Amino acid sequence: MNKKMLIKSLTGIAIIAVVLPPLILGGIWRDILVGICLAIASYEIASVSDQKPHYLLTVMCFAASYALKMVTPDVFAGVVGLWLVILFAMELFFENMTSDQVVYTFSLTVLFSLAMRGMDRIYAQPQAFLILLYVAFTCFICDTMAYFTGVFFGKHKMIPRVSPNKTWEGAIGGYLFAAVISCIYGLIVLKNLPQGLIISGSLILPAVAQIGDLSFSSVKRHFDIKDFGNLLPGHGGVLDRIDSLLFCLVIFNYLMALWRIV
Repeated sequence: MNKKMLIKSLTGIAIIAVVLPPLILGGIWRDILVGICLAIASYEIASVSDQKPHYLLTVMCFAASYALKMVTPDVFAGVVGLWLVILFAMELFFENMTSDQVVYTFSLTVLFSLAMRGMDRIYAQPQAFLILLYVAFTCFICDTMAYFTGVFFGKHKMIPRVSPNKTWEGAIGGYLFAAVISCIYGLIVLKNLPQGLIISGSLILPAVAQIGDLSFSSVKRHFDIKDFGNLLPGHGGVLDRIDSLLFCLVIFNYLMALWRIV
């Protein structure tokens, strides 16, 4: 194992050791973990366009994401609209704020808030941690197996302008492994969820995970950055680690709503 892979593996173990206990315990511990992740992600969102940290925008991203998480559904659209107006007003009065950054900041904060709402719905269920594990497994198995399948069998480039190393063979391999393994896990372990929800989630989430990963890669390429941050050696920033998970939490929340799970 080379030094780069060793650093990445050790960081991965450290991440698991830090995030697993709060997610298992739930309650205030989960809220603290999510709050810390959101604070770091808000800094990464605000700092993406150049090397200068935007502390005001960081605070505003954090506040907007939490507001969108906490508000009731009947006022959600109003708060979303207010946040968009504020961002466009900032573009008018701050020279270093571009239209690209407005759209990017708005999209990421809304995405993060919707993901947190999805996690709240999951933690309202009896098997909360095991359900979250199902969603996370689907994401990370897809990512891992897409990498290995691509290394051994990849020949046809997928979207070179976004991610030069990803191949169709890797994407298909990652999807199949994630769909099968998550479905088996869900049907055996998640007895409190409808089988239709588990099967549909296992078929949809691996594709969503890859769209999330590619979408964040596209953002990084657009802003000409390698990673969103450098907090996690070998992994980049918080957004680099949870990009596909955010997308999957949003979609799984919608699937749970379709199955009338509150």
